[in-house]
Amino acid sequence: MIQRLYHYLASSRLALLFTALAGFLFWLLSRGLAALPPGAPSIFDLQLAFSAPRLAFVLEQWGEAGVRAYIESMWLDFLYPLAYALALSGWIAALTRHATQPPAPWQLTLFSLPFLAAALDYVENLLHLLMFALLQTLPPVLVFLASLAAAVKWSLAGVSVLAVFLLALRK
Repeated sequence: MIQRLYHYLASSRLALLFTALAGFLFWLLSRGLAALPPGAPSIFDLQLAFSAPRLAFVLEQWGEAGVRAYIESMWLDFLYPLAYALALSGWIAALTRHATQPPAPWQLTLFSLPFLAAALDYVENLLHLLMFALLQTLPPVLVFLASLAAAVKWSLAGVSVLAVFLLALRK
């Protein structure tokens, strides 16, 4: 199945289309977070809080309007991971595809990394929604797990972006 998806997405045009979609969704998400007070901690501070006290500090600095804006923008953050996974995987497939050969294991592994990052993004988003529902009795393990998912997601996405850059240089 992954090999069929690899071949389907191995198109510069599709990769460009998904990149444009991901860019548009990112722009919408960043506009939604414009409600944060000046000097308030960033979305990365929330994602990588790792402890309940740090999360509480971030939310306190954001204020009610900032927290509401974040929660209201969550629907976009359920579209964005799929868009960036398709964009990054599409570029990886387009840049590593050989017309006469099936993809090598390393190509399929690299191709899969953005989808793993997106899956972790969904785990992070679901944990954030659960955390906001349980703010009064928030188990610290949820904060840690959400931050761990975000940290691994950012690492995999970073490796994927770096791979696209290096593969493009190689071409």
